[in-house]
Amino acid sequence: MPLKTIQIALLGGTVDAVFVGLRNFPAHKVALVTLSESMQQASQLADRLTGSLRLAVDIIQVNDVSIRTILNIIGQIVRNESRRNFQDFLLNVGSANRSLTCAGVTAAFIHGVQAFDVKGDEAIILPVMKFPYTQAITEPKMKILRAIERSGGDVESLEKLIELSGYGKTLLSHHIRGSPDGHHGLEVLGLVDVERGKQGRLRVKLTALGRIILSSDVSPV
Repeated sequence: MPLKTIQIALLGGTVDAVFVGLRNFPAHKVALVTLSESMQQASQLADRLTGSLRLAVDIIQVNDVSIRTILNIIGQIVRNESRRNFQDFLLNVGSANRSLTCAGVTAAFIHGVQAFDVKGDEAIILPVMKFPYTQAITEPKMKILRAIERSGGDVESLEKLIELSGYGKTLLSHHIRGSPDGHHGLEVLGLVDVERGKQGRLRVKLTALGRIILSSDVSPV
């Protein structure tokens, strides 16, 4: 059975890039993500897409272009459309402004959505992982991140984190530092920084990405 593809387009400038994306990649549906000030532009574009290309179109209005907001919106689209038998997701940042592009690429990275930019009539694939970043963030890892967050985002020692998280030293070290067999720990995933503190203790701090994950609607596997 052929893949059903949805193209997600972030609107923040000219809409020409949306048509470039549709000429270069398949699409059975388009989701237009736009700020309130661009709603008229999005509505006009939706009329063109449904009228001339016979595509189903959704318009999703957002209040800001923060990474947290766009991360949540892309995640919602992926979850909702997966239930409607869409298996392939493409994110077009070609008509987004700089802030929206940054947030969009971050969301694509975390949710494992293929992203592309547009230059002239050319669509340029961006190097994003082909699987959801969230696949590597299991519930035990989220529990550890939440424990660090409760401590203000900075835990002075592994012993303190054992107390906060309820995990033993071996398991905690496994989830934070990873293992030689290829298991990616929170440090390798870029969610925490680990430093040698006083008396050789391991100090664990949330990174900016770790805080984004915790503040967003990201569900672990």
